[in-house]
Amino acid sequence: MAKGSIGKQVARAAATGGGRTSRGEIPLGFYSALAVISIIGIFLVGYSRYELQHPVSKPVVHPVIGDNWNFAFGIYDCSTFVPNLPALPASAKTSFSTSGNGIINLSPKVAADEGKGATLGKLADSYKDVKFTSSSITVSSKQTIKVGASCNGKPTELQTAVWSSLLATTPRIYTGDPSKVVISSNDELVTIGLVPKGTSLPKPPSTSQLANVSATTTTAAPANTSTTAVPGKSNSTTTTTKGSSTTTTSAG
Repeated sequence: MAKGSIGKQVARAAATGGGRTSRGEIPLGFYSALAVISIIGIFLVGYSRYELQHPVSKPVVHPVIGDNWNFAFGIYDCSTFVPNLPALPASAKTSFSTSGNGIINLSPKVAADEGKGATLGKLADSYKDVKFTSSSITVSSKQTIKVGASCNGKPTELQTAVWSSLLATTPRIYTGDPSKVVISSNDELVTIGLVPKGTSLPKPPSTSQLANVSATTTTAAPANTSTTAVPGKSNSTTTTTKGSSTTTTSAG
């Protein structure tokens, strides 16, 4: 075969991309990449659609802005309660208020005071001279209860006792910094102070007053009920209360 003829065949093969064999191959890598991209795209679209149709709702932790709670509060020093915190007028910026009778009103005004932010530390911050720490309770510029002081010669400890409701008989006991204790329900009873080790804090003196406040305050819409009076018979409502247990928790 002439050299010129061979040269023409080589040039023709180069122009066609390597001849008939190259033209007949299927680009598997290219099509595989397209398939993977398509599958991922379909998955992302489906997942986004599911997320839109099934939004995850976070549980609401009360108190929140709009809630109006009350709790009895007292400060105990060794064997007696000190005077109630002074009056603190309600305002658009302060979440805590009191008339000075030992009943504290909690109505969160900002998101920082909602839920886990509704602490006794926030109550103390509402005053100029009141402060709670793991080593002392400052009631005023002239009175501070310090850890380490003895009660009739007995060593003491700083506690916070929280009764979950007016009907609760056993409190949850916190040790450490009272400012970290959270007000987590309406009608709680809270006492902070120093007691001899092994001694329990008593309920605050304003407990009876809280009962009167609760009797005249509606905090939630009641369920639909109907009562039919029967002549000659008394109509009564029975309330069942679950028991509670004592738990000691470190607050600091």
